[in-house]
Amino acid sequence: MESAHSASRAVSPETPAAALARIAGAPLALLALGIPRCPATQVLPASLTAVGIARSEVAIALGILATPEDWAARETLLWPRGIHVSRSVVPLLVAMREGTAIATRRGGASAYVIDRWLAEQAGLTPTRLREEWVAEEHDELARIARRRDQHAAVKGRGAAD
Repeated sequence: MESAHSASRAVSPETPAAALARIAGAPLALLALGIPRCPATQVLPASLTAVGIARSEVAIALGILATPEDWAARETLLWPRGIHVSRSVVPLLVAMREGTAIATRRGGASAYVIDRWLAEQAGLTPTRLREEWVAEEHDELARIARRRDQHAAVKGRGAAD
């Protein structure tokens, strides 16, 4: 059963503008940027939610660059904050202080890896997240297994069925 705290920290995909508005003014924030149908992006809500539960002091949001307008808005929404994103670097994780990027990391990862990276970049103490995928991440990986296989085949990292 999901606790009220975990439900309140749940991270859902939204537009980049809405994601930035969600974390605006936060002393410390983690912004993830991704694209639709990207397997790594699809796991991020589960990973970011686990990080958010472990780090209540960090504002967390996930912006999906889904339309030409989203990509065009990078110039006014992201660039002034020191965030440079292209299709070749998504998903992109951005550690932010007072609305400005302090560090970026390409690619998705487990909650543990994201949390460890954020702690290093922001000078935080480690949390108790384990060095393994959380149950919700496993569930999402299983749900998108076929899509991940297709993606790997297209990228030349495996054969499609």
